[in-house]
Amino acid sequence: MRKTAKNADLHLHSTASDGGYSPSELMKKCSRAGLDIVALTDHDTVGGIDEARQAGQELGITVIPGIEFSTTYQGKSIHILGYAFDWKDEALQLMLAEQKELRQERLHTMLSKLAALGLSLTPEQVLRYVDGGSVGRPHLAKALIDAGYVGTVAEAFDRYLAEGKPAYVEKSKELSVKEAIDRIHQTDGIAVVAHPLYYDKDEDIKMWVSEWGLDGIEVYHRDHDEEAVTRYLALVNEIEREQKKTLYVTGGSDFHHEEYGRVLEPLGVTRLDTGLAEKVVALQR
Repeated sequence: MRKTAKNADLHLHSTASDGGYSPSELMKKCSRAGLDIVALTDHDTVGGIDEARQAGQELGITVIPGIEFSTTYQGKSIHILGYAFDWKDEALQLMLAEQKELRQERLHTMLSKLAALGLSLTPEQVLRYVDGGSVGRPHLAKALIDAGYVGTVAEAFDRYLAEGKPAYVEKSKELSVKEAIDRIHQTDGIAVVAHPLYYDKDEDIKMWVSEWGLDGIEVYHRDHDEEAVTRYLALVNEIEREQKKTLYVTGGSDFHHEEYGRVLEPLGVTRLDTGLAEKVVALQR
């Protein structure tokens, strides 16, 4: 593919969390899509970063270490992206290990709820999709498909796994937005709110910047249409003007695999301007 001014993607998932491709396979797909700068941002795990960086080096791709923290704010799920941090930090590793254990406990509770509905699955049927990382609802959705209970991941969520559905289980302990930002800063990274259109918390985002040190906003995302992009660019400009602080503007495809997402799309469609990505690359030590 011909290289363009938009050859970056700072929101990607691998089998280390709930993606469909191993970190190295994902980097090969990035190379074929003409991407030069990417970030692996698996959910609550850094388990795929080393493999992705090694593959990226071999393919001539700059791989920024990333993560997507699941947090709760005023009873609502908020995702916070971390970039260019020390992913080998011991305190971070211990915290992520605890999060992984809590996800395992949540899986067993969801399996019990499904069994009560007449949908019998074993933990092994789900964990076969987990490549040593954190188990999540998309893994459970794949097991439901294999067992013939649903036809697609979307159907699994719509009928059983989405918030408010009969097999949904709220996480027993989740980071707050502030805790996620603090953790990222403690490991010398920057914290960015992911896909803010999902939350409609513009005024709160201003406070997260002023009071908690949020560093940026994911303006470009596969689910952000032109109106949403305009909205969040305006929010960035407003915050920068009022708070006299420069924010990082990021973006990416939130790619898991070709069959994932509200709107299905192959890797390489949603892209970020290279210049914006290079500002994050410059933070790496």
